[in-house]
Amino acid sequence: MKFSRRDLLVWSAGAAAGLALTPVPWKLLDDTSIWSQNWPWIPQPAHGPVDVKLSSCTLCPNGCGLRVRMANGSPVGIAGMASHPLTRGALCPLAFGAHQLNWHPLRLRSVRHRGSESSFEEAHAAFGKACAEGPVVVIDGYPGRAASAVLESFTAKKGEYRVVRGAESRALASYEKWSGVPAAALGYDIENARTILSFGAPLLDGWGIPGRFTRRWAESAGNADPNVRLIQVEPSLSRTAARAWQWIAIRPGSDAAVAGGIARVLVEEKLVATRGPMPPMTLTDVAARTGLEANAIRELARAMVGQTPAVAIASDYNPSVAALNVVLGAVGTRGGIVLRSKAVRSADSTDAAFASARAVLIDSSVPWEFVPETNAEVFRFAAWDGGSSKADWLLPAPGFLEELSDIPTAPTAGVETYAIAPALAKPPHTTHSAWQFLVAVDPSLDTPEKIIHSRCAELFRNRRGTLHASEEMPLAKIASPEKLEEQLSQGAIWVGEPQRSNSFRCELKEWPAEAGYSIQFGFPAAWSPPVLPLLASKLYEESNLRGTTEGRTA
Repeated sequence: MKFSRRDLLVWSAGAAAGLALTPVPWKLLDDTSIWSQNWPWIPQPAHGPVDVKLSSCTLCPNGCGLRVRMANGSPVGIAGMASHPLTRGALCPLAFGAHQLNWHPLRLRSVRHRGSESSFEEAHAAFGKACAEGPVVVIDGYPGRAASAVLESFTAKKGEYRVVRGAESRALASYEKWSGVPAAALGYDIENARTILSFGAPLLDGWGIPGRFTRRWAESAGNADPNVRLIQVEPSLSRTAARAWQWIAIRPGSDAAVAGGIARVLVEEKLVATRGPMPPMTLTDVAARTGLEANAIRELARAMVGQTPAVAIASDYNPSVAALNVVLGAVGTRGGIVLRSKAVRSADSTDAAFASARAVLIDSSVPWEFVPETNAEVFRFAAWDGGSSKADWLLPAPGFLEELSDIPTAPTAGVETYAIAPALAKPPHTTHSAWQFLVAVDPSLDTPEKIIHSRCAELFRNRRGTLHASEEMPLAKIASPEKLEEQLSQGAIWVGEPQRSNSFRCELKEWPAEAGYSIQFGFPAAWSPPVLPLLASKLYEESNLRGTTEGRTA
């Protein structure tokens, strides 16, 4: 069975609550415990103190809050952190068993050069030679971290820094083009939206921060007129579509036409104050393209303004959906697309072709299935060996919670956040992060630890926001930068204040064309993780709690 990123994120707060009330997961947990005790490669924790440490997940940019059960200094269990201001205890299935990943049989334990065993010393020599012969490209899959700053600083001298964007980030790319505001500085204010038009985005099935939308939806789920109306536009009856306030079944590939048709009705019938360019397709053309009747498109447009604020969310890059938000007046306003930070810089993505490079270095945060289109020598850092890689060098990287990391704001969040994930486990063998590898080449670079110190000092100087730990505390009451960093290292999360003015100018001179887009990975296109922890795979395979709805139509 092949697993997709969408599959891994399907269960969040509501699913976790449902599982807790059934006997199935407890039997699976018992089986997992019995199996794992008999694995010869997993060390048995020595008898010693058992305690709980708070941290944040580093498996993806959402940074969910964790309660890590420690036995004699080693992680032996993971649960959600109920006090986390965004996730509030929700986790994806992968995170629940993430402590098992460090002992997975496919853990990358030695340096490999084109299939043969090598060493970090030989890799350093090869990379140093490449740097002397030409420019290098460094690819990051989790931008905004202190480690990312090291990668970017290195390429400022030696080449290019590129970012692999996820589906949620790509959906915001159009606003960056029209406004000049970096997509990484934007987010969704879904807490204040009252109508959400989703174009295939799995809002109830793993989209964005686990638990963030599902909790709000659950407050009025089942009501004839819920507090937040979710309208799902997609061809098949997905889990999100089945639970939405309204499901609009369309023909595959016609999302942009639907968005254009709605915008045309909004402008023609003067249902919105905001004006924008008229979409080129007539309502008759839209109906023929999408399979919807013209009256159904009109009713959909009226539903969008019947309960406001309203916002449209795309599953991936879709300029027409972004343009619909401009027409709706949902850009830079409460309940729509908001500016969460003014201090974020734009970074080039891997969507554009690379310049001529002598070497490409891939950080371990980049999904395994991402393969750069280049003839350069490729140095890839990874904790696990996902098989069939085009990388010339495979370099063992730290695994789950094996190194200090900071947690920047998640891609879909409407406000800034910051957290620190301390190293809670020791690697079972020699590992190096990409930033450590680069610091060895250029010792003048700062380390992530120094950058984290600086970031905590900057937060302290600004005196804004709230620190969420066992209780909420205004940052202004923290005594020193050192005290702030100490609190963050113990599991607290800093949450910034909403921008006083979310407005930003977004110029849309003409309706965007339906340009094709090559999706590398994300919700619409399946990608397989290199490994799964036993608990996650066993829950998925044997519980039978999530049946497929692929192919179901109206």
